[in-house]
Amino acid sequence: MKAPIRLSLPRRQPLLTLLTPPQTRTFFGLFRRKNLEDSKGVPLSVAELLQKQPELPPSTAQASKLKRGDLSSSSIFEQQDESTAESEVPSTILSRLGAQNRTAILKESGLYPSSPGFMAKHRIREIKRRGRLPPSIQKLQSEKSHLVKSHNFKTSLKKLGPLARQIAGKPLEHALVQMRYSPKKAAKEVLKHLVHAKNEAIYTKGFDPEQTYISQAWVGRGTPDREPQPRARSRINILVRPYTSISVILKENKTLERLAKEKEEKRLRQKTWVPLANRPIYGQHQYYQW
Repeated sequence: MKAPIRLSLPRRQPLLTLLTPPQTRTFFGLFRRKNLEDSKGVPLSVAELLQKQPELPPSTAQASKLKRGDLSSSSIFEQQDESTAESEVPSTILSRLGAQNRTAILKESGLYPSSPGFMAKHRIREIKRRGRLPPSIQKLQSEKSHLVKSHNFKTSLKKLGPLARQIAGKPLEHALVQMRYSPKKAAKEVLKHLVHAKNEAIYTKGFDPEQTYISQAWVGRGTPDREPQPRARSRINILVRPYTSISVILKENKTLERLAKEKEEKRLRQKTWVPLANRPIYGQHQYYQW
């Protein structure tokens, strides 16, 4: 009986081995790694790679040759720096007074607020129109005004806003009566603030309380207070407690009289409306149109 004949076929290589080129390639096999081979294409050993120094680009190589604080020959600032270095002259004020004494330097140059030069420039800046002050400054100099801001009350803008609108434009004594008999909880704090503003205006600026009125009153939001509120299932809510302040501007009654007089003069200066003769009048009907 004859023995079976066995054929030796070549082993099948994997697809990745067939697709891999024989030479070493980088990203997707596009470029050869020239730094790992010599000029003939022979791969370098590890010892040769350690002895080999990396090649620097031309800009980096040129910068490595420069000394610290030096400029390259192609710098655009080389000429400018040379010219400015020659033209630099130390300041006489800095040499006499020293760079540490800033107040002395400002006084010497006339820039310090208490120096005569600064005050003279300030007066010249204020005086215009041949020495006459503008009407707005004249009114401020002849009329008194006092601004007082309160501390933060534990209330909201919605609750304190109506109280501010209630006292705005009213005489000071009348506003005190309104806050004294108001059922609002925040009215007590507003009353204390108005009494404090009244005493401060009398003591500092000599206001007459019977001839004083509240020109403006507004509210401002303060820093809120946050506190935790335990709830069911181990939950915690954050309560925001609002704080609000109120500000008032006190003025004399002669300011109110001047404003009323200016308003009446403006009304008298206005011309009476007369329809134009060359234009017809529209919307003139005997009955309503709705």
